[in-house]
Amino acid sequence: MLRKATERTLQVQRCLLGHLSRETSSGRFIPVMDGLRFVAIMMVILFHLNGYLVAKWPLHHSGSLSQSSWLAQTALVGFRGVELFFVISGFILALPFAMHHLAGGPAVSLRRYYLRRLTRLEPPYLLTVVVLFMLAVLVRGQSTVDLLPHFAASLVYLHNIVYARSSPVIGVAWSLEIEVQFYLLVPLLTFVFAIRNKTYRRALLVTLIIAFSCAQQLFLGDSRLALSILAYLQFFLSGFLLADLFITDWKEAATTNFSADVITLIGWPLMIAILQSDRLTFWLLPFMLLFLYRSAFRGSLSRRIFSNQWITAVGGMCYSIYLIHYEVISLIGRFTSRLGADHSYCTYFALQFLLIAVPITGICGLYFVIMERPCMSRDWPQRLRNNFQVLFCASRREPQINAAA
Repeated sequence: MLRKATERTLQVQRCLLGHLSRETSSGRFIPVMDGLRFVAIMMVILFHLNGYLVAKWPLHHSGSLSQSSWLAQTALVGFRGVELFFVISGFILALPFAMHHLAGGPAVSLRRYYLRRLTRLEPPYLLTVVVLFMLAVLVRGQSTVDLLPHFAASLVYLHNIVYARSSPVIGVAWSLEIEVQFYLLVPLLTFVFAIRNKTYRRALLVTLIIAFSCAQQLFLGDSRLALSILAYLQFFLSGFLLADLFITDWKEAATTNFSADVITLIGWPLMIAILQSDRLTFWLLPFMLLFLYRSAFRGSLSRRIFSNQWITAVGGMCYSIYLIHYEVISLIGRFTSRLGADHSYCTYFALQFLLIAVPITGICGLYFVIMERPCMSRDWPQRLRNNFQVLFCASRREPQINAAA
């Protein structure tokens, strides 16, 4: 009886994971990367949940929430999860170009590259922007006239440039606009892999990372530059370095060692501590992330953790989660925010996280399955066009059959 129940549970798990797991059109699935996406999206969720709860916690208004709340301070650095995503994007998008230059792989078709970015990412994004705009107008009662210019700028990823601040329609899109700028530059930036000498190539990448880290300090006084690729390119280039290691040193299959697990266990808490110091963050974070990501590949325990099926499933849904997680927090928080409010903030935060994490996973997972996952298939536009053609032909034949009858 117990064995049948266990087998039934495993079947349900396999079925659920099958629907939630991401598709890779290239055929190259790197589980560790989805595990790292999980860490990045969790940091972002904790940051936004903390911001929401601080405003709702009654004791906050009496000054009881102070710098001594370690959980609040940890959550506050969660916005750095965006930079974790930038490193991942640098690695993933550099990989096919680096394979061509460093391992004799096929040349990358720029037409297919840009078309893939368009068909993979735009449908979920555009739908989200339209729905959030409608909710802002119809539910929250915001002015259509006032919001329409922001809506238009967000649709074409120009809100950072035009308004020099995040969009009131979809606040998280500020980072997506930077990602789009990077996508456009990737074919040019990846010529760095054409440098055959490994030492010179990596020295150039390290120099550029340091240079753009310095530039980020200079751009802080200019809102538009601070919200552009110029302020964050060092993180994408850290992903380039990781791709270089992955292809040339590891041959796509890194050997494991114990020291990498030690770096993982010590490095992540250390990074959280360092992130609380802005003075150190700008200089250390790109390189710290490079070492932590390297350890995720090289550590035996680390690789098992970051390759866990449930972790990679949630990490694979990170784009859908990122797009709508704050709206889910606001929706569920309306019903849960009073629970545990009379306890310490740490207890309150932990309870709210447990209550809200499941709905975030469920609602965002449903959005992923319905909207994002179908777009992961490279040929979905062709299949959609074929379906419309079949329906159109069928609708034309039906009147003819009725007339003949």
